[in-house]
This record gives sequence, C-alpha cells and structure tokens, in this order.
Amino acid sequence: MLKKLLILATFLSPIVKASPLSDSAMRLIKIGNEIGSPDVVLRGQSLLLKGAFDLNDFDAMYEASKQVRQGSDLMGYQSKEREGNEILIKLVRRSYDPALYEYALYLLDGSNGFIKNEFLALNLFEESFTIHGNAKSAMMSAIIRNESLVPGTKKSYRIDELITFSILNKVPGAQAYKTKHIDKDYLYDLKPASWRQWISEQSL
Repeated sequence: MLKKLLILATFLSPIVKASPLSDSAMRLIKIGNEIGSPDVVLRGQSLLLKGAFDLNDFDAMYEASKQVRQGSDLMGYQSKEREGNEILIKLVRRSYDPALYEYALYLLDGSNGFIKNEFLALNLFEESFTIHGNAKSAMMSAIIRNESLVPGTKKSYRIDELITFSILNKVPGAQAYKTKHIDKDYLYDLKPASWRQWISEQSL
C-alpha cells in the first residue's frame, strides 16, 4: 500500500473537483487508528488511492502525501519524508492551495526537509491569496513584508491590503498582529522559533 501511495507522485493530472471519497477515506483511517484496526485503516487507504488514481482527486493526493510523510506504526510503514515532499511539490506546481500554504510554511521555517527560503515562501503565500483568496496566506504575506524578511517588500499599502483582508475573514492572530506589529511597528520585531507553532497559538 505504501509503495502505491508513493507512485502518486508520477500520476498527477489536470486539476478536477475534489471527490468526497477523500473525506470518507480520512475518516476511516482516523477511526482505524483510534481503535487499532489495520483492516479499517487499509479500507481507508484503498479509498484514498481510488480518489487519487481513478478520480484525479487532488485532496486525496494531498492526504496521501501526508500519510507517506507521517508513516504508520499500526500498519508498519516508516516515514518517507522525501517521497511525501515530492508529491507535495507536484501539487504546488499545479497551484493546489493547501499545498501552496503548507509548502510556504515549511520554507518560512526551514523545516520538514526543506531549506529556509523566505522569498519563495512570500511568492507562494501571495499566489495562494491572489488566486485562491486564502486569508491565512494573506496574513502571512503581510507578516513577511512587515517584518522585512524579504528585503524590499515592506510596502505599507500592500501590507494594509493583506492584513485587512485577513482581519475581515477572521483569521486568528490577524487583528492582534496589526495592533502590535503594524500600528506600533517601532516596538519590536516578531521572531518566533517556529512560524507554524506561532500560528497554532493565535486566537481571535
């Protein structure tokens, strides 16, 4: 089963509407892990493969990339970070939004097998915002620009546009960041050890 998941990297085709099979598959995998049933997990993985191969479901491919990276003690699968990342990057090249956002965060932190690259991270976040209207990506774009993580991108009008969009869409941490780090930018810079962790700690 794991080898079949890895083959996904070579079978990505033009984007189509996601199938509900991917959601059903992930529910089965979650339940199977909770009750310790390899058979239930295997049924979920089979559905995931059906969505990816038969329906060209990018949601299924994305979930498969996470399954490959995580591995599974219950199923005896070791983590395959490189193979999972290859699937993720292929989804990024097709502008699949969850992959754009996740990959950009990895690049911002320099984690999960990726070298830190704030410039590329900014480009990906802005693609996610511009093409898909992702408000979380808008906030991260505003932060990268405001913190001058990428030289030459600190433009007040663009930062205001991005952070306002994220606030209007109720992204956790957006209003607080504007108040503490944009309106009072002279106070201090934001330098978390992990941007992913910082995001997870934010609230409305």
